[in-house]
Amino acid sequence: MDSFLSSERNSQFGAHRVEKNNTYTTRTVMRDLALGLVITHLAASHVAADPFIMVALPDTQIYSQNRFPDGQLPAVTDPRGTGAIFFDQTQWIVEGATNIDYVAHLGDIVQRGENLTEWALAKDAMQALLDADIPHGTVMGNHDDIPPSLVAAHGVDYRDNYLTNFGPEVFEGRSWYAGSSPEGAANWQQLEHDGYKLGFLNFSIDHPELELEWAEEILTSNPDTIFIIGTHRYLYDFKLVGGRYGEDVNSILGNINIPQGAISSVDQPNSGEEFFDKLVSQHSNILMVHAGHFHSEWLRLDGRTPDDQPIIQILTDYQSTRNGGDGWLRKYYLDFEAGTFSYDTFSPLFDRKRTTIDHFVETIYLTWAERDNVKEVLGIESDEVYFEALNLLLKDTPAPDGFLLDHPDLNDPLKQAYYLQYLNDLFLGDIPDGYENILEWENLWLSAFAANPADPYDFSDGPRSPSYSLNIDYSAYFTPGLPPGC
Repeated sequence: MDSFLSSERNSQFGAHRVEKNNTYTTRTVMRDLALGLVITHLAASHVAADPFIMVALPDTQIYSQNRFPDGQLPAVTDPRGTGAIFFDQTQWIVEGATNIDYVAHLGDIVQRGENLTEWALAKDAMQALLDADIPHGTVMGNHDDIPPSLVAAHGVDYRDNYLTNFGPEVFEGRSWYAGSSPEGAANWQQLEHDGYKLGFLNFSIDHPELELEWAEEILTSNPDTIFIIGTHRYLYDFKLVGGRYGEDVNSILGNINIPQGAISSVDQPNSGEEFFDKLVSQHSNILMVHAGHFHSEWLRLDGRTPDDQPIIQILTDYQSTRNGGDGWLRKYYLDFEAGTFSYDTFSPLFDRKRTTIDHFVETIYLTWAERDNVKEVLGIESDEVYFEALNLLLKDTPAPDGFLLDHPDLNDPLKQAYYLQYLNDLFLGDIPDGYENILEWENLWLSAFAANPADPYDFSDGPRSPSYSLNIDYSAYFTPGLPPGC
């Protein structure tokens, strides 16, 4: 089992190419002409450019809470306490600092926004990035606010502790810190990598209208910059149905729209769908939006820029399972020279890459742990009817029985034993009836995890895989200027 835990899985990236729009405009021709000068200049000075590498830290709230094994769910098994895992993550980043260009925290930094001990631990863990001068940005999540009922008791406003520990004054004097919104809770960073300008816009919980107005000016005044947006509550994913909060989604369960449930103190909030419609979809220089909040890992490529380029939308969150996430973090590679965008997921705790089976097993557990929430989405009232629906929707399959045994991450007894133990850990050693056999959930695989549901034996990386790669025409996301020296 130790050999499996420490093994480095070579991801088999799916071959998904994003093609350019064939419609050429005067702007496109001029852009391509200018880009040709940039490429010529870069070719003369660079033999082979390294990709830009970004790390995303999703929902660290259970780490900051520093829970110890206590017999409560979600399960904690690390005897050091979950706080140590936060330090594992940032120390791993610092040790690889020569290769890591930027770090994005996706919000829910702490579990209880009023708890100063949790903020102190989070601040201490993130301080390692500041000490190493690694460019980074943070997002304020819903758990980072102070509930209205506690504001008077603590004598602070709902975002005060976030601003004290991660507000603009903390980053004063850093060359890569480009500024904050008028109220300080949103921020942005600006970097350059091998001639490409990159901007990172990070929003506070529920995208207040004033932050959208602030971001609008930045995006409009920097057309030569490729932007990556960080936010917290934006996408949800129940596997059989997923979307942006506030979006009408046609699914196999019918038409579903999950409301945002905004923080009461947020002035003029915007749901995920409103955020996408008002801001994200209106700018040609937005490449990507990534978020946390909802336990899942999910890729969407159906959003388009005004120039009809794909907007990469990604959900990453692990806080609902063992040890508050087992240290999983996301590593992105933007290779401008090769024209590729890819990512994988790694845990310093386990010293291994994450597999789709990790996510698959967690989902099996979450169908039980989150059954009340899922029942509400499905419109089911009783547990009995719910579990009957699970058998029908997620276990019965037209595919050959046992096809999951051919999956490269389940194809030997050692791997099967590891994931059975993982499931056992999630249930604190007491697996409920109907959950004992991971291999029974074949239709869950076909309906939610398969890269190609029509082919049960295609185990390529799909939209819910922790690893993925696609080709991207980065030149379509910015208007280049002349190269230096011209």
